[in-house]
Amino acid sequence: MLRVIDRYAFTNRLRTVDPAQKSGIALTTIVLCLMLDRPLVGGLALLWMIGLIIGYARVPWRVMMAVLSAESVFLVLSVIGIAVSLSFEASAHALQLGPIYLSIHRTSVLVALQVLSRALGCAAALNFLILTTPLIDLIDLLHRWRIPAIVIDIMMLSYRAIFLLLDTLERMVIAQQARLGYASWRATLRSSAMIGSRLFIAAYQRSRMLEQALIGRGFCGEVRVLPLRYRYDPVLWVFLVMIVITFGLARMWG
Repeated sequence: MLRVIDRYAFTNRLRTVDPAQKSGIALTTIVLCLMLDRPLVGGLALLWMIGLIIGYARVPWRVMMAVLSAESVFLVLSVIGIAVSLSFEASAHALQLGPIYLSIHRTSVLVALQVLSRALGCAAALNFLILTTPLIDLIDLLHRWRIPAIVIDIMMLSYRAIFLLLDTLERMVIAQQARLGYASWRATLRSSAMIGSRLFIAAYQRSRMLEQALIGRGFCGEVRVLPLRYRYDPVLWVFLVMIVITFGLARMWG
């Protein structure tokens, strides 16, 4: 999934748009979702971001839905704890599970839905930025915002390490499958333990190799990228104004 996200971040229609403009739209949406705090606002944010990603940036809807569905499952599981109450004392309409009583109240369900809608709206805004802006553009933007170099370097190296570890893990799993490492439950546990230990060693070795490569290329405490030329899209400003207006109306009606 990370490779797919990175690929469409480089090939979407908004690739050459200034990342500051796209970040402004995403941050404005997130701030309004948090400040207005209405389920309708969160739902509108979700619809607006899906429309911009699929309709304007021309990212395939399957990619957008795959990313959003994975986030939705995590968020739904997170808000279940808000909707469901557990106690050791009996109450009306409570379901008994051994010594524990499980109950669901209308107020808690409404709060859970409100939190879920707000979280989905914020997640969709982040998806808009991630699916339309590659990491190199974000690094250039952070340099322009005068973010400390150490923070940018750690972010960039961590992002790179994720892909390296996933590639290494995939090769290890394929090697174990070729050796019937998952033929039984015991074999699966043994293979998983071996992969976990070897993956730690491989990560350490890769980090050492990366350090030596950076030193060999004259690394002096800051990773620099070539500045790129971007364009401003006036249509995105129109969309931003429409987003703010619809959020304001949703706040009044909600």
